[in-house]
Amino acid sequence: MSKSLALSLGTLGVGGAGIGAAGAHLLKKTPEAPKVTFRDKYSKALLDTKSDDAIWTTKLNSLAGSSSTPKNAHLVKAKAEKGTKANEAKDSLKKGCEEIYSKPVDNKDDFQDFKSFCSFNNGDKIASGKVLVSADTDLDTHWSAFSSSARDNLYEGFKAIFDAKGSNANEKNWKSAMLGKCKEIATDIFEGSIPNFDTFCTKNGTSPTTTTGGAVA
Repeated sequence: MSKSLALSLGTLGVGGAGIGAAGAHLLKKTPEAPKVTFRDKYSKALLDTKSDDAIWTTKLNSLAGSSSTPKNAHLVKAKAEKGTKANEAKDSLKKGCEEIYSKPVDNKDDFQDFKSFCSFNNGDKIASGKVLVSADTDLDTHWSAFSSSARDNLYEGFKAIFDAKGSNANEKNWKSAMLGKCKEIATDIFEGSIPNFDTFCTKNGTSPTTTTGGAVA
């Protein structure tokens, strides 16, 4: 073998090893970013398992009366126990919710259980002495404030209704549109106070169940 051929083969060997190492490096999986959990994203909506007893009762009643079946095993157990073992049912609900709080928010089944049975919604946080509007007539006193509002200051969900409003509260189905939107926002997960919601979607009244920091609508 000539000296030049030997050198060429040696160089090829080193090069091949380098290519192999590079390929192995590329095959290594890039570390995944930590999953965002319900506890991370919705910290303001979490229920305290050591307190908030009234709201736990409300959520348990909602679970028991729901036509749908929850996905979390503890919540399934809580729903089954509600009729005969109320305390055990509430404990099962708390266990299920605590389990969900540590799970990734991108799981659709866990999200529905969380939203429906394991979190404060905007309606739960209505101030004491106030309740959610429940009829078209409840909105009569809100027209003036709504119609004179600056559009840019409105909560996103109210802007389309503002754009479509007429010259008074009885035109263009304003009341029914507002009532529907208020009920929708009330069921959204609580992420902080919404001033427009408090102003346009509540009325004076007393809710039968209250929680720390608010009344359950």
